[in-house]
This record gives sequence, C-alpha cells and structure tokens, in this order.
Amino acid sequence: MIARTLRVFASLAITLAAPVAAAQDDDEKVLDNVVVRNRLFEPGGQLELSLGVGLPVQTHLTAHYFFNAGVAYNLFDTFALEARAGYAASRHTGLARSISESFLDREDKRITDELEDLWEMNLHGVAGVRWAPIYGKLSLVSDLPAHFQAYVWAGGGLGSFQRNSVIQCTQVVNRELGICDDRSAPDDRGSASNDYWVKETRVAPVVSAAVGFRFFVLGKHGVRLELRDWVFRDQYRVNLLRDDWEAGRETGEAAPSPGFTHLVQFDLGYTFSF
Repeated sequence: MIARTLRVFASLAITLAAPVAAAQDDDEKVLDNVVVRNRLFEPGGQLELSLGVGLPVQTHLTAHYFFNAGVAYNLFDTFALEARAGYAASRHTGLARSISESFLDREDKRITDELEDLWEMNLHGVAGVRWAPIYGKLSLVSDLPAHFQAYVWAGGGLGSFQRNSVIQCTQVVNRELGICDDRSAPDDRGSASNDYWVKETRVAPVVSAAVGFRFFVLGKHGVRLELRDWVFRDQYRVNLLRDDWEAGRETGEAAPSPGFTHLVQFDLGYTFSF
C-alpha cells in the first residue's frame, strides 16, 4: 500500500514538472529558465507559518488524524528549517475491536503475545529540513497560472504514546459476547471506559519524512499537499500468561526485536509567509 501510494505521488511530480521541461526544450534560447525567471514568490529569507490536517492513507489496528502547526525559516529559495508540533486524535479500528471481542472467547489461548503496531501517537513535536529543488508553473487557466515547489522533508523529535491492549482484560464478565467488565461493553476505541483493559503510556523518539508540493496563491499564501510517514519504535510483550493478567499481575517479557511502526498520512495544509 505504501509503495503504491509513493508511486502515485511520484507520477504526479513527473506530471507537474513535465510542462516546465517541455517549455524549456521548445524555446531554450528565448525562454532560458522561464519558470525561475517568472517566479510568483521567492521564499528565500522569509518566515513562514503553517496549519495542517493529516488523514490516514492506510489503517491496520489504529487510525490517526493529525492536527499540526508549524513555523519555518527559508534560508534560501530551495532550503528551509522547519519545526512542527501538534496532536493526533487516534482510535482503534474495527479490526482491533473484532480481535478484542473474539479473543476473550479463545480458551485455547492461555499463553500468547501482545499485538504489534498498537501504540497510538498523541502529542508530538519534530524539527527538520525541507529541500525544494523543483519550481514549476502550471497553466490551469490561461490567465491564472499556478506556481509550485516540489520538496522533500526529513527530521525527528519526540512523541507521547498510549497503548490500549485488545487482549489483556483484568475483569472478564462475558467471554462469548466479548465483554470485559460489568459496567460497559467495549466502546469505539475497542476498550472499556473504566480501565479494565491494560493500558500503557510512554514518551519516545519519532522520525518523520515527507514528499510534497507547495502551491503559491497571491504571493504570500500557499496550499500544501504532502505525503508524510511518521516512524517510531514499537514495544510490546510476549509469552503472556492469561491467568496472570486476568488476576491483575504483570506477565510476559519485552519482545526482543519489536521493529518499527509507520503512520502514513496525507496532509492538506495552509501556509503564510511574512
């Protein structure tokens, strides 16, 4: 899924850049570097503020919806330093809820491993660099050309995470119906509201990379389209004993090679340059 999305994004970049190359090939002597010469806005030396919303490209056990604000300083027209901070509203997916309900009825699963990729990122902040080597112009309407930059972004920072188990219930009331406690069935996060599902929290490093386009509108205003990947180290336990966790005792051991979790988002943002 991720590879297919990246291929689509790359095809879009080639499509957008093609008119620029064609214009230069057709009249190279007269219109030498015509797009650069007719820039709508030169970001070099400008401070920039941005707001963005991110939607999940794919979901497995969790789904994240990002709300971010950022500040950037363009050292050059093609290079900028940027810091972003925000919050990700997260939830368990239908698959996680289904696993939660069905697992309580599995008497054969007395020893099991926790599930991978179950951490949900909430508050987060990252700083990174943005490199925009391509500047182009599209003639959507004859009198309204759209100027854009294609860029790549890379950086890192910290995030706060929470993990709500979908198998470790400390008070099972009805195994057949998948009810973990006697006051409420699992809600749409896949966990009961009164904390009988095992929960964990942590703060951990996160890295992020993105490819995108910035379309300039009226000089200082802009629209950003971006495909972004948030990456952090997974963490879960293996060899859990059901009798122990249902009695409220800690059980299992940390997975020796938990791997990394990827949260791939499509971001839509607004930017304003001073």
